[in-house]
Amino acid sequence: RTNHSVRGRIPSASSHHGPGVAEGLRAPMRCISGCFYKLPPPAEKAKPPLRIVKFIVAWPCLVAVISFVIPLILSAIGWRIVVSNSGPTGPFLQLNYPVGNPVAQQSNAFIIAREESDIARLYNLDGSYRRRQLSSAEDGGAIGRTSTASDSLQAVMRQARVLTAELTEVAASSPEALSFRQLAKRALSAVGQARQTETMATALFAFRAYEEDGDAFSQTGLAEMCGLHTSLLGADGYSDYCKRMGIMVNGVQTAGACQPPATPLVFFYGPPSYNPSSIDLTVFDLPEFEAITTAINVRLAARTAPCNATCISTIAPIVMEETGCTATEFSRVFIMISTLTLELLPHWRSNEFNCSNAQLKDIEQVKGLAARIRASPSLFAYASFMNSFFDKNFNLQYQKSRFTRAFYYYGAPLDGFDTYISSSEQTDQENQFSVWWADEGLRNAYCVGGRSCTGEWDEIEPTVLISTLLIQELLGIAIADGIKAIIPVLLIFLMVWLHTGSLLIAFATLAEQILSFTAAIFFTAGVLQIKWMAFQQVLAIYIVLAIGADDVFVFMDAWKQSFYAGPEVNQSLVTRLSWVYRRAGLAMLITSLTTCASFIATAASSSMPDLQNFGIFTALVIFIDYILVMTWLCAIVVIWHNRFEMKPGLCCACCDGCKGKCCKGGCDLLCTYSNLETTTQLAVRTNPHPSEKGRFTRFFEDTFPYALIEKRPSRLVLLVVMVGVLGPMLWQVSKIAPQTNPEQFLPDDHPFQRYFDSNAEFNTSNEDTTEVISIVWGMADKPLDATGVNMLFDANYLGKPRYDADFALDSAAQLTILGTCDDLMASPIVFAKFDASTGKTSKEVMCWMMAFKEYREANGLSFPVAADAIAAILEWRGAQMAATGDFQWDRDLGYQVDGGGEVTIIWARVRASTRLNRRSRLAADELRVYYQEWEDFADGVSARSPASLGNAMQVLSGEGPNNKWIYMVLQELYVSMALIGISLGLGIAFVVLLLATRNLITTTLCIVTIGCVLVCVIGSTVAMGWQLGSVEALCFMTLTGFAVDYVVHLAHSYMEASSGSSLERAHMALQEMGISVFWGMATSFIASVILATCQLQVLSKFGLFFMLTIVLAYLWTVLFLMPLLATLGPRSDSPPKPTQGAVEMRQDQGMSEKVFTRQTPSPA
Repeated sequence: RTNHSVRGRIPSASSHHGPGVAEGLRAPMRCISGCFYKLPPPAEKAKPPLRIVKFIVAWPCLVAVISFVIPLILSAIGWRIVVSNSGPTGPFLQLNYPVGNPVAQQSNAFIIAREESDIARLYNLDGSYRRRQLSSAEDGGAIGRTSTASDSLQAVMRQARVLTAELTEVAASSPEALSFRQLAKRALSAVGQARQTETMATALFAFRAYEEDGDAFSQTGLAEMCGLHTSLLGADGYSDYCKRMGIMVNGVQTAGACQPPATPLVFFYGPPSYNPSSIDLTVFDLPEFEAITTAINVRLAARTAPCNATCISTIAPIVMEETGCTATEFSRVFIMISTLTLELLPHWRSNEFNCSNAQLKDIEQVKGLAARIRASPSLFAYASFMNSFFDKNFNLQYQKSRFTRAFYYYGAPLDGFDTYISSSEQTDQENQFSVWWADEGLRNAYCVGGRSCTGEWDEIEPTVLISTLLIQELLGIAIADGIKAIIPVLLIFLMVWLHTGSLLIAFATLAEQILSFTAAIFFTAGVLQIKWMAFQQVLAIYIVLAIGADDVFVFMDAWKQSFYAGPEVNQSLVTRLSWVYRRAGLAMLITSLTTCASFIATAASSSMPDLQNFGIFTALVIFIDYILVMTWLCAIVVIWHNRFEMKPGLCCACCDGCKGKCCKGGCDLLCTYSNLETTTQLAVRTNPHPSEKGRFTRFFEDTFPYALIEKRPSRLVLLVVMVGVLGPMLWQVSKIAPQTNPEQFLPDDHPFQRYFDSNAEFNTSNEDTTEVISIVWGMADKPLDATGVNMLFDANYLGKPRYDADFALDSAAQLTILGTCDDLMASPIVFAKFDASTGKTSKEVMCWMMAFKEYREANGLSFPVAADAIAAILEWRGAQMAATGDFQWDRDLGYQVDGGGEVTIIWARVRASTRLNRRSRLAADELRVYYQEWEDFADGVSARSPASLGNAMQVLSGEGPNNKWIYMVLQELYVSMALIGISLGLGIAFVVLLLATRNLITTTLCIVTIGCVLVCVIGSTVAMGWQLGSVEALCFMTLTGFAVDYVVHLAHSYMEASSGSSLERAHMALQEMGISVFWGMATSFIASVILATCQLQVLSKFGLFFMLTIVLAYLWTVLFLMPLLATLGPRSDSPPKPTQGAVEMRQDQGMSEKVFTRQTPSPA
């Protein structure tokens, strides 16, 4: 070795030390240098053919059959396992919540406790009472009592329960026993169901002003809503479909008038008797207004009759003394309350108005009154009524409501039907309603922009959600998106056909991708015993479409390149395929392992079973795809090579004088299958030159991006530009935040999504269904024993509930539960429902202890029960079951059978309605406020509870992510899950790359490139307005797996290059992989563009994310990594000797590098 100075070269040890020292240092120095800047010289020894290739070449049909049949059998076994374990949603389960989180464990513990209580009750209590109930029914007692009930609907259901009890008794002996629905229908036929008194459909309208600062209650906006209102109520046949109010006549329910819709128009329109201007708004400005109003309301609430002059003279002195107000102030407030209660409220309730200008009231006066009512705590009863129509931003300072709502009701049974119970009757009537809605053209009254639209919507935009039409609309979305989801499969099939020129290989590729997906089910369900599927696993289809096509392109491009590799490679099919196998197989193995590892990191970083299942399943899909490429596809390529590759194209069968590439010997060979010259034989005979490759291929080998990185200044420009792009992206990444808006399932402009978004703009109102909270006693401080819980492998086992061993319903416990009910009745965090018929509000508190106390006192018994309270409660239950056939508090008491076979009570709860709207999706920060309110309430209850009752815990209704507390925790976890997934993915990718390249510099440059791709993808999504929700977290957690492929392909080719200099290694890498990487990017891009157009946001966002990732990964790889490798990449000491061609001297990195260009002439 000479001692001339070359930057980066390690000096000879012998120049400073003796020969012994040099020999001692040489081995470790070679190892260190090979891991960094200097690479060992490339081996020039020819490698022997591979044994597996020999077998495939000798038996291609056998290998093809085996490699196809085995995954097909495994697929069938796997599907049978998951189908045999299917539930109501098939093999799919939704376990997308952190089962190990304390909030989720608390909810799961109470769910299991209720299930255990139900089992104890059904097997130990209900059997005896069913027999008692049946005995009473046979004597005519139970049915006779129901005939005098005040509500015929309750009578119907009680009679149905009696018939259900009868069914229980005769089911064992009567094979023709009727079903529950048949029994219910028989009961309803006996009692009767009044026409159109059952809710069949509700048309839920939401209106939004187009302008951000717009007002739905402008004069134009009101006129536009009036147009819709008139169209709906004036439709031909409206009276045949409207929901009618039930009227009790002699204990029988009959149909009354149509139930008026709930609409904000009633505030602004009305007859002369309705005069909002009669209320002096300045009365709300009195210093003691709240105190005076509260005092008057307390006195009026205690009365059952209207307050006359005597009443006023009685309460006036009391109120004035309590509040210190004057008689004038009392009079002004009292007049305001009386006007509000006796004049305005009846009109709001009656909805008797017409949309004429003569009935239009002073708009500003109405809004001013509404704003003052909502701002007054003492008038919260009226505010809960107004919350349905004025959005949550409407207040005294901002008297504009951009959003408003209206509700139109439609009823059943329709004319010609007796009931609305059986599924067939429901379907028939709903279909009839849908046909009427369409025939009357009602859709045209609220559509915007279409040719058939009849409504004028210049100020506000309408959105409607009709319950009976919802399934049809969602089915239409699913079908449309399903069709779009199939298009990527067809496009990738066509692109593989176009690139390879073989229909056989295109079909083989499609089979390989499908079998990869289906065979993976066997390994998850049969081997790993994960016998359920996550909905996210559907996305694995598109992942394997992209990665599978990429593997095929790498393999087939290596096959095409082998044609130009010289006689030594092409001396036989075995040597040629061995060359392809080594070159393509190793590249695909590295990328497959890296991508698999990234998805395993997704599973490891997630606390949600469905993402764990998705990560494991997708990793298996990718690895199986690799195996099939190396077996199934390889065998198909051999068959194609032997039988089809040199056959002329189909165009020769339909034209004379065939010319061009499709001829390949002429039309005579079209149906010939023997004695064909193969491409391997042709390569040996003609020794083709690389310049004979197609222009498109040579463009990606020698022009893009090599022409940009060939000279050092252009490389530096590229690096500066790419780093410059990184700056703004880093700034965008710094702004990433958890979800602060409700999760979206459809695009912003879809009517359903607009309605869901609009719902989040309102405080909870009378028209909304609220979430129910439970205050529970009897559970341990850590209520769930999660030992052995792993929902990934056993989705049905949630754990075992832990009960408080000291729980007892003694006197102190009974009084504490009763006091908690009183606290709930007085608490502002419990929803107060406004009764428009009485003008009063009531807190929705479901308290069994109050009912128990009333029962005891009504029967002359003491309360609280001092001794054996459980026996007293069971006695109360028995009396209720005997009288009504039902005990409404069963699910509020936790039954258990003790060791002696006696039924006892081990937990109890009371329930209350929260201010959370069940239909709205709130962000985590908003839900956290509600959660903390109830946590504080439960802590206060625990502080007052005796030792016999123990600590109280609060549990919200709903299971899994449908529980808003769990949904809140899930939203807060997405940030940490995404960061952990990305970090683990990068760490694993670093290890795999280091093992594959065995060079720290190359690995570091690759990881830097992948990191830049991650930054740009995340920054782009943030710039588009994405927040870190469920779909975004899934995308970010899998980001490394998508970003790594192109980097690994070109980096591996760089390390395997036979040249010595960095620039030439980069060029050879592009010659080997440039076209493959491009085709892989192109197919993935086209597939992702189609997905991005779907309406379901899971598919749309995944498609958009996939598109961004593969495009940015491609650009960063060819425009950043390759210039980096050409500039800083490792190199070998001695480049190989050229066998032919000219030597071109290029100046690079301050030293002379020899770049060899092959210039073999093309064969004649």
